[in-house]
Amino acid sequence: MCKEKYVNPFTDFGFKRLFGTEANKDILINFLNSVIEDEDDIVEITYLNVEKLGKIESDRKAVYDLYCKTEKGDHIIVEMQKVGQEHFIDRTIFYSARAIDDAAKKGAWDFNLPKVYTIALLNFEPHEFSNEKNYKHTLRLCDINTSKVLSHKLTYIFLELGKFNKKIDELENLSEKWMYVIKNLYEFDTYPTVLKEKIFKKFFEEARISAFTQEEKFAYEESLKVLWDNTNAFTYARKEEKIEIAKKLKAQNVDINIIAQATGLTLEDIEKYKI
Repeated sequence: MCKEKYVNPFTDFGFKRLFGTEANKDILINFLNSVIEDEDDIVEITYLNVEKLGKIESDRKAVYDLYCKTEKGDHIIVEMQKVGQEHFIDRTIFYSARAIDDAAKKGAWDFNLPKVYTIALLNFEPHEFSNEKNYKHTLRLCDINTSKVLSHKLTYIFLELGKFNKKIDELENLSEKWMYVIKNLYEFDTYPTVLKEKIFKKFFEEARISAFTQEEKFAYEESLKVLWDNTNAFTYARKEEKIEIAKKLKAQNVDINIIAQATGLTLEDIEKYKI
C-alpha cells in the first residue's frame, strides 16, 4: 500500500519509531538540543509514561506525544499535531500543568520546581499565531508591561511546519535542518547528502520502510489509515463550516464573489452546494 521510501513522521508509528525508542534516544536528544537552545545541552533522557499526563483515548486521534525527563530532572513533553484541534493551546497548558504536578516531590518540599518544556510540532496554524510570520514561537511567563520573564521553569515551544518554507540549500543551523527533514521526510527518494551530520544518516536509516519487518510494515500501514481518516474528517468538517458561513452571507445578499473570497470556497462549490 505504501509507495514512499521513508516513513511518514506524522503517523503515530513513524513518530514513535524515530523519536520514542531507547535505540533512537540520541535522535530525540539531538532534536531537543536544537530547539530548546539552553546554555547546557541535554546529555541523557529517560522516557516516562504518557499516561501520567492523564491521556484519554479520544486524544489519540490526532496527537502523538512523548514524555521524558533529562539527567538534570527537567521534564519535556513533545507533541506532533497533524490537524487543528479546538482549544489546542489550552490543552497544551493543561498537560504541562500535569507534568509540573508529576514532577512535584512527595512529603516536605521547598517548591523548587524542575523546568518543564512543551515542544509542539504543528502541521496547522493555530489562530493565536495567524498574524505572525515566524515559524518558531517560544513562550514563558512574563510581565506584559516590561516583557521581563518571571520564570524560566515553564517553557512552550511551538514549531509551525507550514510556515517553514526554506529550501535545503538555505538551511542555516541544526534546528532548521530538523524542521526541513521532519516536514519533507516521506517525500524524499534518497538521502540528501548536504546533511553532513551523522545523526541525520541514522535518522534516515531508521525511517527507511524497506528495512521494516512485516509486522512493522503492517503497524505502519494501520497508522497511515488513522492519519488519513483523521485528516479527511477534519477537512470535511472545515468545509461544512465554510458552507454554513457562505449560506448566511448569501441570505444577507452578499455577492457570491465576495463569499468565495471570504470563505475560500470556489464558485463551483457555491453552485454545487446550492448556496
